[in-house]
Amino acid sequence: MTRRPRLRKPPKYAFMKRLALALPGTVEEAHRHGPWFNAGKKTFALFWGKSERWILRLPEHQVMMLIEARPEIFSPMKSGSMLWIYVDVEKLGAEELRAYMTAAWRHTAPKKMVRQHFEMEERT
Repeated sequence: MTRRPRLRKPPKYAFMKRLALALPGTVEEAHRHGPWFNAGKKTFALFWGKSERWILRLPEHQVMMLIEARPEIFSPMKSGSMLWIYVDVEKLGAEELRAYMTAAWRHTAPKKMVRQHFEMEERT
């Protein structure tokens, strides 16, 4: 009987998980290639074990800008008609990662959920 190798923890997994789960309505789903973070039923951040990279769902114009401005950190990932972005999280600091994770959630989450979150944030 051969043992399947265990998946290694993704880079900055604990930090990325903490960022994602701090956003309203986010759940983590186990996938055979790594963790996926969903807002409602839609995935906004995931780790793809086959490529050993984190993937975020950002607006297409932001993806294009980041790929052009910082190709050493960001690269395109096409899935069907959607354009996602690979991110080398090891080269980014906490504040940048928080901003990109929030942008991915905001782009993907149901609009009512986003509106409620930012209304509550403005009150505090």
